[in-house]
Amino acid sequence: MSKYNDTIYALSSPPGKSAIAIIRVSGKGVLKIIKKLFPVSKKITPNKTNLFLLKHKKKPIDQVVLIYFKQPKSYTGESMIEINCHGSPVIINKISLILEGLGARLAEPGEFTKRALLNNKIDLVKTESIADLINSETEKQMSLAIKNLTGGLSSFTKKINEDLSNILANTEAIIDFSDEDLPKDILKSIKEQNKNIIKQIKKELVSSEISRPIREGFRVSVIGKPNTGKSSFVNYVSKKNVSIVTSIPGTTTDAITSSLEIDGYKFTFIDTAGIRRHRNKIEELGIKKTNEIITSSDLNLVFLEKNETNKYKNIKNKLFVRSKADKKQKKTKEKNIYNISSFSGVGVKLLLKKIKDILLKNNKNEPILSRERHIFIMKDVLKTLDSIDFSENLDILAYKFRVALNQSLEINQKFDIEDILGIIFNDFCIGKWFHVKIWKKNMQLW
Repeated sequence: MSKYNDTIYALSSPPGKSAIAIIRVSGKGVLKIIKKLFPVSKKITPNKTNLFLLKHKKKPIDQVVLIYFKQPKSYTGESMIEINCHGSPVIINKISLILEGLGARLAEPGEFTKRALLNNKIDLVKTESIADLINSETEKQMSLAIKNLTGGLSSFTKKINEDLSNILANTEAIIDFSDEDLPKDILKSIKEQNKNIIKQIKKELVSSEISRPIREGFRVSVIGKPNTGKSSFVNYVSKKNVSIVTSIPGTTTDAITSSLEIDGYKFTFIDTAGIRRHRNKIEELGIKKTNEIITSSDLNLVFLEKNETNKYKNIKNKLFVRSKADKKQKKTKEKNIYNISSFSGVGVKLLLKKIKDILLKNNKNEPILSRERHIFIMKDVLKTLDSIDFSENLDILAYKFRVALNQSLEINQKFDIEDILGIIFNDFCIGKWFHVKIWKKNMQLW
């Protein structure tokens, strides 16, 4: 049975004009809404499409397709309907207001998925994965979300929890039963099991190092003196003029970002103010901002004017670049400098490959521990298991194994704390919720 007594609705398709729009309704009042909106003489078969002319106060609104999902065989575990209408904002608004008149309320962001979680239709990991899938911008982000949606993380934590449960059971068996009733090597077996769990967790924590850049993207700052080709390069890789390009020094005074996908990974290039002695307050602020960006970037592309690599020796995580390779320049003996042309494209492909290789290093595996919450929990489990001294009292050993198990269970644990749930579900469909709110505010039921 559902934990909720009210009925909610929401636009499940993107806001704005479209060929088709989908409005979902879930809760106790669904059958009442069906009877009010549609002919009662026609039997509504669950999980089947039903074509109706939707009317309100005898006035036709739209021809819609209705699908009824009977409790508990629905996404939320409650009785649900999906109304497929034509995607006119006017039609969507009228249907929304009619639903409110029949007792439904606009769902909060992510509330349909929240109800699915609390009604035991999905677990917490799948809930987070759905949010990640909705918000994915790159192929790698999508792949990571799908991996955990289909049980990647759940399978890993299930195995860890089973192993910890076995260790705890064996430890408590030593406490509760005499030695002659137990295998002689049971304590040795517990040590080996503990060692194996630590090994599994460490392996996944190493893989998780790539999770932040997959989720957030790599930050690559483009730095150097004015007029060294920084803005031209950013414009070239983004395939649009995001930065102003002139021969006047100091044109770029603020950081300009441009994101692109390379082999499924998100890379954000940051065009910064040229590094030089500032001539005014605006340039001073721009250069100060540049220095802040340098320290926070995953990689710094240093665009050179001449043979000046020594000037940037204090900058970490750097790669030297010289632009205007299509023009005649004096040859240099300096190595590890990538010559490119943002006009012809010469050398850019090679540079982008180098950037990707540097940032990905040897870790190209998709992590299972993808969210900070998962990583922090597993680090806590690892810390607890690493602290175990097998020369300690058996009661202490059992206590620590129990602590480690409870920590691991937190990954898929249900939380009744509304603040925690709110953080999770705020990742869902805020834009659609906001748009419907605006429609409600600006239009009245006719």
